[in-house]
Amino acid sequence: MFLPKSQYDVIPDKIDIRDFHLYTEEYVTRPPYQRKNVWSTKKQQALLDSLFRRYYIPKLVLREVRLGDDRGIKEVVDGQQRIVTAQRFFTDELKLPDTLASLDTNLPGKRYSELPDMIRKFVDKELKYEADIIKNIDNPKSPEHQRIATEIFWRLQQGESLNFMEIAHARLSSLVRNFIVKYADDISFDYAHYTPIDQNPFKHNFFKVIDRKNDRMQHLALLGRLLLIEKADGPTDIRDSVLGDLIDDTQQTDGIGNLSFEKEPEAVSLLKTLSLVYEIFRDDPALDEKSGMKEFTIEYFIISMVMLVRHLRNHYAFSKEQSPTFKNFLYQFHNRWKTHSEEDRDILVFADNRQQGSADLETRDRMLRLAFFEFLEREGMELKVLDTKRAFNEAERIRVYRRQDGLCQICVAKDRSPEEARVSWSQYQADHIFPWIKGGKSVEQNAQVLCAAHNASKGGR
Repeated sequence: MFLPKSQYDVIPDKIDIRDFHLYTEEYVTRPPYQRKNVWSTKKQQALLDSLFRRYYIPKLVLREVRLGDDRGIKEVVDGQQRIVTAQRFFTDELKLPDTLASLDTNLPGKRYSELPDMIRKFVDKELKYEADIIKNIDNPKSPEHQRIATEIFWRLQQGESLNFMEIAHARLSSLVRNFIVKYADDISFDYAHYTPIDQNPFKHNFFKVIDRKNDRMQHLALLGRLLLIEKADGPTDIRDSVLGDLIDDTQQTDGIGNLSFEKEPEAVSLLKTLSLVYEIFRDDPALDEKSGMKEFTIEYFIISMVMLVRHLRNHYAFSKEQSPTFKNFLYQFHNRWKTHSEEDRDILVFADNRQQGSADLETRDRMLRLAFFEFLEREGMELKVLDTKRAFNEAERIRVYRRQDGLCQICVAKDRSPEEARVSWSQYQADHIFPWIKGGKSVEQNAQVLCAAHNASKGGR
């Protein structure tokens, strides 16, 4: 007899719907692999109608999760909105629907606290959800247990197809997934206490600039595509399948809750570019709490503009000081893009290459760079090219240190004694007097000794 071993056990149960209100701390209604769903009031009231009429309601699927030797909770694999509906009803946020008039005239429009004692007793004692309790995959730090839980979740969502990012979002042990979720999601999850958080203080300010929804994780997908470009150091294939592979390939046994990827060079560089984009457009009058710039709505247009900022930041003395120039270019280019004629061949090339393959990105990038530098020519402006040599070599550092006797030059300028201004070789930092980021050369004549504190405070000044 063929009988494969089950990876978990399932125990049927019945739970009073009031328990989800009385013991909310015992249930995690939004596990880390799920997005936040919100049913309409009409849909929630339809569920209440079914409950009061004792109609069939699909079972909840709950997983036991053990948080310690003597503490556990139940995670809602399926049934998030059925539980939220019950909770809202018991806190008087939800009224009973008018459709229940045919059952009892005391029901329509009533909140839980307004119901007669007899009906409240019926609600408290008789209304239950049937549930299947999943056991023996209860370790929240185990990638294998979390993988099985997410597999169950996906299979239960077959009637509601998930997009690739919603599926990738469930790869809890992926370092790239964790990076994307931290900086692009609207919500977060506290793994230490295993509880959802309906806000995300780490979401990057860049997303305040764009005017795109995030109801299907569009912001996460966008950040992932920009990360692919950063890893490739330029135009590359950013299709769903490629991003999905990157997320899958960075899964690790200790990956759950692991945020170490943000220290990788490509992650650091990408966040800097996005911060610069935000600084350029943060004072745009179109920005408010609910929407970003109207020019930043279409994904391929946003990606192209971020690529241009990335190129300028990496190769030119380009910072937020050039914001007025870049904004004027963007407004003019966007207007050309939206109102172009058949004679505007450059814009036609840009608009016709809107896909996410490497050839399309390279064509758009080349065309946009050309348009930007032609704009500068018309404005009589020029950007300084950054010195390709970023750091001073060892010989230069030694000569600068000896020439200035190992004294921090800012400390000297502040009339500190030689003893106070002296910097040991191990703590010494060779600083560009005229900042490299503003076009300063990496030559000895542009170098000075600084202590770490003054080099950090000087920045790009």
